[in-house]
Amino acid sequence: MIKKITLATACCLTALTAQAEQKPNVIVIMVDDMGYGGVSCFDNKNFTTPEIDRLCKDGMKLNSFYSNGSVCSPTRAALMTGRYQQRSGCDAVVNADPEVAMHHIGIHDKEWTFAEAMKSAGYTTGIMGKWHLGYKPEHSPFKHGFDQFNGFISGNIDAHSHFDRMNVKDWWQGEELKDQPGYHTDIINDEAIKFIEKNKDEPFFLYVAHGSPHSPHQARASKIERGPNKGEIPSWAPDETYSNNKTADDWLIRHFILPVDEGVGLIRQKLDELEIADNTIIWFMSDNGGTKKNHTMSPLTRGSKSMFYEGGIRVPGIVWAPGRVKAGSESNEVILTFDIMPTSMEVSGITAPDKLKLDGRDVTPAIFENKELEPVTHFWSMKVAGRDGGALRKGFWKLVVNKKNNEIFNLESDPQETTDLSLELPEKVKEMRAVYDRMLKETSADSPY
Repeated sequence: MIKKITLATACCLTALTAQAEQKPNVIVIMVDDMGYGGVSCFDNKNFTTPEIDRLCKDGMKLNSFYSNGSVCSPTRAALMTGRYQQRSGCDAVVNADPEVAMHHIGIHDKEWTFAEAMKSAGYTTGIMGKWHLGYKPEHSPFKHGFDQFNGFISGNIDAHSHFDRMNVKDWWQGEELKDQPGYHTDIINDEAIKFIEKNKDEPFFLYVAHGSPHSPHQARASKIERGPNKGEIPSWAPDETYSNNKTADDWLIRHFILPVDEGVGLIRQKLDELEIADNTIIWFMSDNGGTKKNHTMSPLTRGSKSMFYEGGIRVPGIVWAPGRVKAGSESNEVILTFDIMPTSMEVSGITAPDKLKLDGRDVTPAIFENKELEPVTHFWSMKVAGRDGGALRKGFWKLVVNKKNNEIFNLESDPQETTDLSLELPEKVKEMRAVYDRMLKETSADSPY
């Protein structure tokens, strides 16, 4: 009997060791321009998002998750590098207009990206959806560690015709500009599922970058808004019964966001079907806050996209990992987009190259053990004509840097930033502004532009 128990124990330990050594699949789902009021597990009171809610219920709700930028490209640069976007020079939106200087920036080849990190450990890598980190060939996802790309490189496209805001067709299959007919969210979901099926037997890193709920706001039954077929209903649109009241904002945004929710459910279902859910980590977040027109702003957070109040940078965040993350748990730790890369590297056993400075940090103690993290000072900044500004968060203190003045808030007592304390605390403002200026100068010194 003793021998049998010993043998059984040894087998169990061997199985646990094998599981620990097995590299987890990593899926990052990023939505576009969704504020704290975008999903019902946070503060969407207009409609429910059942699959995202289920992800939250079975995973961990990140109550203090921040995007690294208040607009698209900066956050995506931080995600892809694990560093402040100022270091890569992508601290403003990559513009679709070739006549604008910011059209010509993009992720530099000196950067060691999230995808390259995962590939170094034997992962297959794929991006489905929005890239928005440069138009030049050297900015392509394939030049930065991705094995597969189905999606678009600009900031937004027509959901049906796939024309960008300059009326340029923008849908890529691999390195070829080649359209895939259909509704953009559905194509992204379908390609994500195919990628998972194809790579189920080896570790994979999948970046699912949705175009919703960024403008143009189009449901499956909406009219085409760009390109030669503008004004037409696409052939794949649902029937007219489904599109009843299709001009109403509440209907439109609901059916613009729900296909994303469906996709989250399809991914979960496929992971279960393939029996790889227990070895997969899913992150869900937005790239910045919401807008008035997409109705994802929340009264719990002041401001909106492009601002550095909480409504511009504090966004829905969820992490799901069966067996690693406790179901139904919540964390109030401050976690940023650029923390996902070093955290994924930690669980995958990846070490950064010598002399590479990662600004993001491993947050596994917070998400796997619900522990407090060491306090870290974070900053945000963007330099765009007419919209210069930024913020610094140190503990519960937050400095908001506007073009003409500085404001300071205590987020512990005033999470909605209703009361500016700058006149009462001039020394605190001076102290935090000095830190902000130092961090901005230090990170910007690395910019290749």
